[in-house]
Amino acid sequence: MFNIYFLLNIILSVLCLYAFVNKRLIIGKYLNILDKPRKNKIHINPTPLIGSYSIVIICFINLIYFNSDLDNDLDLIFFSSFIFFLLGYIDDRFDVNAYNKLLVSVIILFVVNSFTETFYLKHIYIATLNKHLVFDNFLSNLFTIFCILSLINALNLSDGINGLASGFAGIWLFSLGLISANEVKIFLLIISIFILINSFFIIEEKFFLGDSGSLFLGCFVSLSTIYVYNNLLINGKLIPVEKIFIFFMIPGIDMLRLFIIRLKNKRNPFSRDLDHLHHILLKLFKLKKTLLIYFLAFITTNYLSFFNIFKPTTIIFIYLLIYIFFILFFKKKFINSS
Repeated sequence: MFNIYFLLNIILSVLCLYAFVNKRLIIGKYLNILDKPRKNKIHINPTPLIGSYSIVIICFINLIYFNSDLDNDLDLIFFSSFIFFLLGYIDDRFDVNAYNKLLVSVIILFVVNSFTETFYLKHIYIATLNKHLVFDNFLSNLFTIFCILSLINALNLSDGINGLASGFAGIWLFSLGLISANEVKIFLLIISIFILINSFFIIEEKFFLGDSGSLFLGCFVSLSTIYVYNNLLINGKLIPVEKIFIFFMIPGIDMLRLFIIRLKNKRNPFSRDLDHLHHILLKLFKLKKTLLIYFLAFITTNYLSFFNIFKPTTIIFIYLLIYIFFILFFKKKFINSS
């Protein structure tokens, strides 16, 4: 039965992608979400921001199929992410103020967490210090929302070059699927594979994710990660916080650097620019090599962490050294070439 369903899923996914690719400009114009070239943009042709629409549809279809076998919290993950998708669509169309968008995001997450404590991060283990942190509900809720918003913004900021944000999301969900169990594993693996296939069309500029896509995927990945983390915790497997940090540190560290620099220069921390690490690498290595560097760095750091080849703190330290090296020694070349 699963093999038949999997085959049908592939056929449906291909048809869904074909429809969106074939009608992308019509859909973009109808929804009024064509991303036109302008300052701080690197593409040269108007491109529709519908890169996540087929992902949302495939997620919904798979959720319906697995509904009897999956935990109801998976429904909440999808519909919470769908609300962020709608927020992103409004932003794509009307360019919502970043602070208003942040406020709405906080309200959404508070409402989501009022339905269930499944997404509360209550127990954190710091392996380096051999220390357990246990939060009460209030602190847990605040900490959880902070973590979710951080990842959503990090993924949103990484959406500056084609395929990077969706590629990250696909690899993250595939990794989560590998450590999950039963139907949740199948669900996450199917979704992640579809996201990765979808990324090829984004790389070719058939369409872009847009804020609707980056917000949807950011929320979906965040809540899925917490869901898997808490389920592993219930089954007696506690993942050290250092390994979780490694999981998200590549876009997270770049986001932190940009926020600090922008605030130091008295700029809006959410403002757009071409100062991201991926923009610097793009000038040096072009798109496909830049994506390859990013994804190899992600896979390598997590491989070394997952199989305990190096201590997590060692991996973090080495990555920080490499990151600082690129920023200090290659940024000047990037600026001059600009």
